[in-house]
Parts: sequence; C-alpha cells; structure tokens
Amino acid sequence: MINRWITELLAFSHKERSGIIGLLLIIIILIFGGKLISFFYPQENYDFSKWDDEISLYLKNQESTSTHRKLLTPFPFNPNTIDSMSLVQIGLPDKVIANLLRYRERGGYFRDKKGVQKIFGMTSEYFNQIDSFLLFTAGAVRSNNVSLSNDQNKFSTTFKQESPSHTSVKKRENSDPSPVELNSADSIALVQIRGIGPVLASRIIRYRNILGGYYAVSQIKEVYGLRDENFLTVSKYLVVNPSLIKTFNLNFSTLDQLGHHPYIGYRSGRKMLRLRDTRGRFGSADDLSPVLNSDSLRRLAPYLRFSQ
Repeated sequence: MINRWITELLAFSHKERSGIIGLLLIIIILIFGGKLISFFYPQENYDFSKWDDEISLYLKNQESTSTHRKLLTPFPFNPNTIDSMSLVQIGLPDKVIANLLRYRERGGYFRDKKGVQKIFGMTSEYFNQIDSFLLFTAGAVRSNNVSLSNDQNKFSTTFKQESPSHTSVKKRENSDPSPVELNSADSIALVQIRGIGPVLASRIIRYRNILGGYYAVSQIKEVYGLRDENFLTVSKYLVVNPSLIKTFNLNFSTLDQLGHHPYIGYRSGRKMLRLRDTRGRFGSADDLSPVLNSDSLRRLAPYLRFSQ
C-alpha cells in the first residue's frame, strides 16, 4: 500500500519528464554561459593604490588635526568670574562653556574643583589640563554700608553679601542689542537678544557646529524650538559672516561624516559614495545632480570643497 502510494507520487508523465529535462538544460546553459561571457568581455583592472594612498594621507591629517584641537591653552582663572571670551581663549568646547555659564546664570557657585568637574561635557581630558589653573575665592565679598544717626550719634554697619550670580551678563531690555554675528557668537551674546533664552542659544550653537556654520540668517529657522513669529523678532539683530563656514572635502568624506550632516543624511550619503566609486572624484557641486535635487544641492553647496 505504502509502496504503491510512493510510486504514484514520484511517477511523472512523458510531458512532465520532458519539462524537467528542458529546465535542467536551461539552468546548465545559464551557468556555463555566465562563465563564458568573461572570455568575450574581459573586465578592466583599475589601479586604486594611488587613491588609497590619498585617502590614508587625508585621514591621517584629519586625525592629527583632531588631536591638536584637544590641547588647551589654560591660564589661572576663577570659574565663578571668568567671562566667555576668556573661556574661548583657553580652548574649551562651546558646549562646556555654555553649560558653565548657564550654571552661573541660575545662581550656581563653584566652591571647589569637583563642581567644575561635574559640568556636563567636561571630560577628564579637558579637566586634567585646567585642574592646576583653577582658583577659588575664600569667602563672599562684603561691602560696608555705614549710616549716621543724628539723634543718637552712633554708627550702624550693615553687611550685604554679593552673590556670584551678579557677575552674569543680563539681557538688555530697555535698549536694542547690537547685531550679533551667528558664526562667532557664544551663548552669552545670543541671550542678550530678546526672544533667545539659554536653551535656544545652546541649540543654535549646537546646530551651527553640526552644519559647519551658517551662511544665511534664515537657517536658524531649522533650529528646534524657534517659532516663525520668534524668528521675525530676533532675525533683525543677527548677521552672518559666510567666510567663517567650515567646509569639507567631498572626495575624501566617509559615510559617517556625510550621514551626520543635516543636509545629506545616511541615505543620500550612501548614494554619493556609490556615485564617487563609479565615476571617480567630484569636480563640482553639479556632479551631485544624479543624487540630490536642485533645492538640496543649493543648500549644501556652500559647505562643499573638492580640491586637495
């Protein structure tokens, strides 16, 4: 019974056997045909050694530049009184400077080195370089306010403690601030403009660092949290110096570098790399037209560099 069932299951008619044999012949022809094509159309061999050497040299230069930026130039300073420009001269990152100043603006006071070390973004590498240069005052500053009583002819002295937060820069409410240059301004300069608080100032600087700088004031519309009506208020107090933009060489950029740029992303970055591998070096922004539309290319063009 079982043998009969198996025999019927595996039995094929004459047409079925012919179809199976024909299918096997087609598969064999395709397999050997693919191998024979290489004899008629030999593949060209490309020498990428020079290209690889240039990429290695570029990455090595980028690594040395990045290492150099980590070296600070500290000098003795009090974290409770130092201004933003002095912090920039030391070489601390913008995010560390913004967090330190924001802490002071909210009434914070550094009593020892541990407080400075807890600032968000203050890595051990940065702190070790400024550790021996930190100075702290031993007490609050007191000012004597002496008043004379005509009736009793006695002196009474009152002491008023000066809060460290008095050293913070306050927003000018009664006078219009002078124009602020977006690509060089720190958070202290930005918060002087009515409509920009510490959080928004930090976001504007963070987005500037990701972009590589602003070439137009209208770009801050892309900053999260900035409403259209708020933009109309603050934009008249902002100017831009496009020469401060940081460009990048598209011919040597990696997928990680392209993917992190707001105007590219990983999807378009992969397309760019495939296009570069296929056609070779990019000579101008127009070479990216197969990957980006005209609007995206116009926004991205100021950040691109193609020469060595």
